[in-house]
Amino acid sequence: MKSVRHGAQDWLPQLGETARELAGGLPGNGGGALAERVRRLPIQRSIDIAVPLELAWDEWTRLDSLPEGTHHVEEIERDGDGRLTGRVSGIRLDSDWEADVLDEREDESFAWRSVHGSDCAGLVTFHRLGPRLTRLELQLDVVPRRVAEAVALLLHLADRRADADLKRFKARLETINPDEYPEPDDDEAPGEGEEE
Repeated sequence: MKSVRHGAQDWLPQLGETARELAGGLPGNGGGALAERVRRLPIQRSIDIAVPLELAWDEWTRLDSLPEGTHHVEEIERDGDGRLTGRVSGIRLDSDWEADVLDEREDESFAWRSVHGSDCAGLVTFHRLGPRLTRLELQLDVVPRRVAEAVALLLHLADRRADADLKRFKARLETINPDEYPEPDDDEAPGEGEEE
């Protein structure tokens, strides 16, 4: 049986070769089959939040931040034409960011596509599980622009970042006093229209 230390020594040269292959597959650096595979790795995460769907929607569309794969977007502002602007920070990066809102369906889904600062398309969908329980499903399609981003995708660091972003969102929402929840729509009030 191999020791853990011996196994790590076998693995480290492979990581170096993987990084070289990734660097070869990025724009301007030639080919690289591994980089092409990394480009096709979607990030899919979901989380259940103990709040009404309307509250989850309202808080998400405030756009305090957005997950962007290996990056995190903050200071987001929205103009009237469906354009988002903000600051992206992450792996050795801090720059301006712009995205277009591709689709927005109230209390259902929100989709965006980066056009400057990162290369990511995202979709978050909202699912009512109960009067005070909502599931958010996040899908990100990220194309790495730098070697560090490709390695982060390969090592699933971007998946962990998306998990952390969703957990922070959940923690913030679940600290809101239930007395401050928005009123449910009349047509969706629990028990309405049911006969006994």
